[in-house]
Amino acid sequence: MASFLKEISFHGILLDNLFNTSSERKIHLKELLQKGLDNGLIKPLTRTVFSKDQIEEAFRYMGAGKHIGKVIIKILDEKNLHDISIPALPQYYCLKDRSYVILGGLGGFGLELADWLVLRGARNLILTSRSGFKNGYQRMRVNLWRSYGARVVIVSGKDAADHKDCAEILKAAINLAPIDAIFNLAVVLKDGLWENQTSSQFVESFKPKAWSTKNLDDLSRKICPHLRHFVIFSSVSCGRGNAGQTNYGMSNSVMERICEKRVADGFPALAIQWGAIGDVGLVADMQDNNEELIIGGTLQQKISSCLRELNHLLTQESPIVGSMVVADKKVGGLNSLNVVDTVLNIMNVKDLKAISHHTSLAELGMDSIMAVEIKQTLEREFDMFLTAQDIRSLNFAKLLEMNSQNMAQKKNNASNAGDEIITGMKLLIRLLGEEVMHMETCLKLQTKEETGRHEVFLIPGIEGCGSIFSNFVGNIKSPATCLQLDNTRTDYLSIENMANELLPHVLTGNKGRRDFVIAGYSFGSLVAIELARKLEARGLMGRLILIDGAPDLMKAIKDQQLAASSNEELESNVLVGIMDMVVPTLSGPLQQCTSWQEKLDKFMARMPIESLAISAEHQRNVCTAIYKRLIALENYDVSNLPPLRSTILLLKPSMPTVRSVRYDYGLSRITREKVEVHTIEGNHVTILDNMKIAIAINGEPLEDAEAFKASIMEDGKILTPITEPRYNRS
Repeated sequence: MASFLKEISFHGILLDNLFNTSSERKIHLKELLQKGLDNGLIKPLTRTVFSKDQIEEAFRYMGAGKHIGKVIIKILDEKNLHDISIPALPQYYCLKDRSYVILGGLGGFGLELADWLVLRGARNLILTSRSGFKNGYQRMRVNLWRSYGARVVIVSGKDAADHKDCAEILKAAINLAPIDAIFNLAVVLKDGLWENQTSSQFVESFKPKAWSTKNLDDLSRKICPHLRHFVIFSSVSCGRGNAGQTNYGMSNSVMERICEKRVADGFPALAIQWGAIGDVGLVADMQDNNEELIIGGTLQQKISSCLRELNHLLTQESPIVGSMVVADKKVGGLNSLNVVDTVLNIMNVKDLKAISHHTSLAELGMDSIMAVEIKQTLEREFDMFLTAQDIRSLNFAKLLEMNSQNMAQKKNNASNAGDEIITGMKLLIRLLGEEVMHMETCLKLQTKEETGRHEVFLIPGIEGCGSIFSNFVGNIKSPATCLQLDNTRTDYLSIENMANELLPHVLTGNKGRRDFVIAGYSFGSLVAIELARKLEARGLMGRLILIDGAPDLMKAIKDQQLAASSNEELESNVLVGIMDMVVPTLSGPLQQCTSWQEKLDKFMARMPIESLAISAEHQRNVCTAIYKRLIALENYDVSNLPPLRSTILLLKPSMPTVRSVRYDYGLSRITREKVEVHTIEGNHVTILDNMKIAIAINGEPLEDAEAFKASIMEDGKILTPITEPRYNRS
């Protein structure tokens, strides 16, 4: 009131009105302010000043609520007004009167790149694809771009690895407009360990990358005088290496050398080494229920992040660049802290002892900015997912408890980190030569029988021996019979014929009942599926338990672990894989053999006598039977068979067996019923040591209801949200 007693008048100015006022009024106000500052009548407010590179510190200071007056960011020094340039990231824009060529343009990344170019002004797109449109989503995206006014040409059936086809692709683009940029996103993966790689696999991997890029280089130098960008998508598999992708890595290396040569010759070129990309493309198809994969030491990079980085990469000068999210950053930075120290740092609290552990973070001064940062940091650095309400009610007592649980989990993960990665025939064969092969087809298993329960049937893996089930059968509450695969049969039997041979034994053991329970492991799951199909044709209905087995999975294992371009190569790979389980290194002598019998003789000559507890004749029969079953697997096609009506329970190991298979292993395509999927501890081999298999065969819940409820609740409140897995991924 003292100011009013001095007859001082106050005037409020709405600064937003200054935007629409005249220049004269703005100048007048500026002169009044300057005059007041010069004579000292206008005094600056109390303030705390931070430099332009201290923005984070400024927000933390303001968020702590301890400041008086204003918090100001000083952008420019008054003494250096002439230096007003501010560093900025350049933006990439397309030219409307130029065309843009994308090889592999209908793939996951290709569609996103094309959309990105259209949004930046591209109006002439040429997308190449080996097979054209495969789904409605691709067609919808193309129609959307056309609605924006873009002209989109789809070139299918042309192979850029062929010089003539490559020239036609570029001429099709030139017919629209002069070419401004060429992007090569095409890829064919033929993964396999070095000893399983063949020249044909290298050729298939080279075609879309190395050879196509060479043709694009030669032709673009001659017929693309206005070319601004020549971009190829390489991979971290090239820059860092990947033992299973030598052909893929080499083809990328060839492309990078072409780019370096182009730049040296004065032509545009850019090779981008991408890490794993999680939203679209190859890695997205490999993901199991959106679980995080680590490929080549990288985590999945979101497609939005890739496109943001692409904007920067296209406007710099280096010919070879990379963009990836490096996995397992544990040295320095926030990850070197624990949960409690991290939250203390965010809240700018110096000493934990100075505050009450049971006081909520909100009462300790946590504002909305801090809450968001705490939530995001716990998710990103510690895989702890909390709701906004959980964050508000959080206190340091709970944080200390969460930290101890997190440390225990890390210790447990570290102890399991040394688990052997199983590859090759070791994935398919659990027991070979550990005991004498069982000769009878029906092997009675020693179970914990309970009265009133009916017979269940178990089918082993590709080795055909029922002893693989010995670790869990003692917990099965029903009488059980293992239907062993006949290892004395060395002639070819299809999966259907194997099921036909076992069908009479199932009907006899079923004793006239109209239901059945069949469990199949690995390769045996295929025989179990065929048996169920034949039993359904006779009017029976039942339960099918598949232990890490399905047609798609088994074919993926064969293609990735025993990759072969011919039957002769598969013969060698099978024997090398079996020998590797006993005595490694046999591949050299086998390459010189021309027939299966000759290779088998070489194999037997090098097999140590004491290595397997079975006769030499049995060894020959087992090897031949395994090889014939792999041929049967290759020939097995479920696409034209009638769908099953029985329920299917799929038991998957916690350690994925192979990449690029669907969450339900594609079983939803062979049944009319919903496929129930459960993940249990182990890998493809050690899963048979898990007692939950017996629980599943008994028809009991795999998780105790009370234990499940207790695991997700505390004091009657749900701790974390529950989400159902997504079975189908488009």
